[in-house]
Amino acid sequence: MASYKAVRHLMQHGRQYRLAAPLGECPTIVQYLAEDADELLILTYRHSPRYGSPLLPVRLCGLPPGARYRNAESGTVHHSTVLTEYGLHLDLPTGDWASAAVHLVRIQNDK
Repeated sequence: MASYKAVRHLMQHGRQYRLAAPLGECPTIVQYLAEDADELLILTYRHSPRYGSPLLPVRLCGLPPGARYRNAESGTVHHSTVLTEYGLHLDLPTGDWASAAVHLVRIQNDK
């Protein structure tokens, strides 16, 4: 519950981007971006993986050029240009109905 409360404002008031639709064997991916682009949440789930199918990086939307974002859980820093042009690798657990959430927070000295 505490994890949800930390990102609830993004889901309720953020701009939503459907990055991958729930079709076929590919994961479903939704991005929620704060109005000021200071943080974002990526939610992904996959109903059943196909053996041997790679998980490709996901290109994010709406990020300002030159900004850097820190993963709230791991501390990894990502550049917005890489996130929008190349993408972000999302680590999904193995098995059916796997899901993951990634919360990225903008590093404040980039404003």
